[in-house]
Amino acid sequence: MATMREFTLWLSQQEVFWRRIKLVDASYFQLSRRDEAEARAAPERPAPSLRQAKRALDNMPNETPRQMRDKAIFALLCLTGIRVEALTSLKIKHVDLAEKSVTRNPREVATKFGKRIDTFFAKDFREAEAPLCLWMTYLDEVALYGPDDPLFPATALTAQTNEGFKACGFTRAHWKTTEPVRRVVNAAYEAIGLPAYGPHAFRQMLARHAAKNSKTVAEFIANAQNLGHTDPLTTLRSYGQISRDDQRRLITGESE
Repeated sequence: MATMREFTLWLSQQEVFWRRIKLVDASYFQLSRRDEAEARAAPERPAPSLRQAKRALDNMPNETPRQMRDKAIFALLCLTGIRVEALTSLKIKHVDLAEKSVTRNPREVATKFGKRIDTFFAKDFREAEAPLCLWMTYLDEVALYGPDDPLFPATALTAQTNEGFKACGFTRAHWKTTEPVRRVVNAAYEAIGLPAYGPHAFRQMLARHAAKNSKTVAEFIANAQNLGHTDPLTTLRSYGQISRDDQRRLITGESE
């Protein structure tokens, strides 16, 4: 509706149309306050709890190189809530295990709006650091990958006689789509009987946890920056919704 309103305003100023289309005609596309509020009312976004994410991570196998990679993907999502487009474009050099950080340089990593984002590992997910460390050690010591190689290389496929294609090791290339990451995350949650949450649900999970547990304004702002939000209100509006049960508990003072 806003686009139509702007278009009508533009038409009213053009020499060919100004006799037939007036400025006032644009108000036809103005929604009422009620309609606008209804359109903006977003449903509560489903997201796992920290306990559920930890259970799913713990349940993931870690025996083959491919399983190690997939578990490391899940672990990094738990630690940072990184957007899946950025995750699939990360190089090994972008993760510093000693500093517990992920540096997203927009010249090398697909970041939203081309922003540089510095993210640090969430303190309440320390158990996720081990699978990530194990995977990066494998890349360095066994696969002999270098700093500029993909952190999460795509699966290599080889043709099999009368059997189609079969997964066989890794390529030294990034995934071309984000779908493989979504399948990894979906499968991890389904394996423990939970809904097939997607990668974006980790952002909602970490934002809600921050909104509920931050003890100071500065701590909440730090968590917002960790998600790549310049304005902390973005975190609150987009991810930090308080559930109906929490709203009742906070207002009434009753636990149940």
